[in-house]
Amino acid sequence: MAYIPINLRLKKKTEKEIAYAQDVIVGEIYKFFPDAIIHGGTAIWRCYQGNRFSEDVDIYINKDENKIESLFKSLEGKGFNILKKRVKESSLYSEFMFNNVKVRLEATFQNKKPYLKKYETSESIFINVYTLSPEDLLIEKIQAYLKRRKIRDLYDVYFLIGHVEKKGLIANHLKKLIENFKKPADEENLANIIIVGAVPNSEEILTEIKKWVK
Repeated sequence: MAYIPINLRLKKKTEKEIAYAQDVIVGEIYKFFPDAIIHGGTAIWRCYQGNRFSEDVDIYINKDENKIESLFKSLEGKGFNILKKRVKESSLYSEFMFNNVKVRLEATFQNKKPYLKKYETSESIFINVYTLSPEDLLIEKIQAYLKRRKIRDLYDVYFLIGHVEKKGLIANHLKKLIENFKKPADEENLANIIIVGAVPNSEEILTEIKKWVK
């Protein structure tokens, strides 16, 4: 199946505006943190051509409060209004308003193995970023699902198995997911965040994961 660019897939005005705001944030992040690693849902739909919309920008960076302050000042200069900003020992949580849409930036101060990938902007221009390998992203998503049982994490696991090159690295993690599986607490929410196409239910997703593990 031919790939449909993001600028043609996004139909909702709010999604387009959030996607553009994310692009601006990502561009500013790399000015101050050139080794930043993008992960989570946004990495999946921007770097791996995923089909699930994500509002958050999640990154791994080294803790540098001076650079964080400079990043926020730069974003304010671009028109972002800071709604929340909390810097803790090991993480940063922030919310912004930009062109009447809210977008979140979350950072974890942790070293991870970078994986160079193309990031597709809301205008379907590709830029280089660092993200995680599909195997590392998948392991994170399995851990997230077992912890919070959100349908988006289960869907991301299902999507990412199609990108895995080193099956041996994640087979045991998937078996753990299958053995400890409980239905998602918010299954009805998946329809709201799938960009285009059919919306599988959790049983269908689990069946596909089991097939892949065999």
